[in-house]
Amino acid sequence: MRCFVISPIGQPGSDTRGHADDVYECIIEPALKAASVDGRRADHIQDVGRITKQMYDDLLSADFCIAVLHGFNPNVFYEVAVAHSSGIPVILLSEQGVNPPFDLKDERVFHYDLGPRTIHRGDNIRGLTTVIEGVRQLQGKREVPFGDNLTPLNAGATNLTYALRKETNAPAEYWLKLVGSARKRLYICGIGLTGWRGMQGMREALGAAAAAGCEIRLLTMDTQNPAFAGMLNPDVAASDAGGPRLEEARAWFRGAIGNASRSEVRALRKGMIFQQIIICDDQALVSPYLYSAGTGFSPCLELRENCPSFRTFVHEFDELWKANAPT
Repeated sequence: MRCFVISPIGQPGSDTRGHADDVYECIIEPALKAASVDGRRADHIQDVGRITKQMYDDLLSADFCIAVLHGFNPNVFYEVAVAHSSGIPVILLSEQGVNPPFDLKDERVFHYDLGPRTIHRGDNIRGLTTVIEGVRQLQGKREVPFGDNLTPLNAGATNLTYALRKETNAPAEYWLKLVGSARKRLYICGIGLTGWRGMQGMREALGAAAAAGCEIRLLTMDTQNPAFAGMLNPDVAASDAGGPRLEEARAWFRGAIGNASRSEVRALRKGMIFQQIIICDDQALVSPYLYSAGTGFSPCLELRENCPSFRTFVHEFDELWKANAPT
C-alpha cells in the first residue's frame, strides 16, 4: 500500500515545520513502517519537474492519505478535498483537544499527543496503526464522502484493481521512476531485458535500490533452457539475442546491484516463461510473449496488490525463482 501525507510544511526552522516534522517522524513514519505501508510527504519528492503536479500525482495514486490538520492550513484542506473528491480514504490527524471543523467531524480522526511520555510509550504509533489497518480492510473501495452516487475523480484509473495498456513500450523515464519507487521488492523476469542496459541512469537506480535494502531478483533466460530456441521468431527477434548477449546483460545487472545481500541475478534454465513479469512492491506489470511481435508491442497488464491475479503472478515468479536456485 502507498500513503500520501498531507501536511502543513512551513519554512525550515519555523514552528510549523518543527511541528510537522515531529508528527511525521514520531508518529506517522513509524506507524506506516509498522503497517508495512510506503509513504511520503510533498517535500520529500525529489523528482525533477513541477512540484505541484508531482504532489497531485502522488496524492491521486495513493491508496489512502493521512492529513495533519495542525494550524488548519488552507492548503491542507484543499488537498483533503481533492482526496475526498477522488474517493481516496483520508485519516485526519488532530492534536489532542482540537476537533476538526464541522464538515470533517464525521471523518476518521486520530487525536495525537506529542507529550514525551506518550511518545515514549508508543501510544500514538499503536493507535494510528490500528486506524491504518481499518483502512486496509476497505480493500481499495473508493467512495466520495459528501454525496451519494457521485463518481470519484479519475474513477476509470483508480477504481479498478487492474489496467490494460495496448503496448508494453514506455519511455526510459517510466522504468527509471518504477525502479526508483521500489522500497521492499523488485522482481523482474524476462527473456533478456537487454534494453535496460541502454537506459541512462538505470544502473545507478538499480544500485541505489539495492543499497537501500530493497530485495531485487532478476531472472532471465539461459540458452541452455530447452525452450529457448523455440521462443524467438527470427523475423521479429533481434539478431544478437543469443547466449553471449544474454550473459552480458546478466553480468551488467550483477554489476549494477553490487554485493547487496538481498539482491541476486539468476539464469532461467528450468521452467518456461510465457510473459515478462515485473513486480514492484504492490504493483505488477505482466506482458505476454508473442511469437508474432517484439515484447514492446505486447499488451501490458497492470495489477494492483488487491487484484487476485497479482498473487498468481507473484507465485509464478517465486516458483521459477526457486526452480533455478544455484546448485
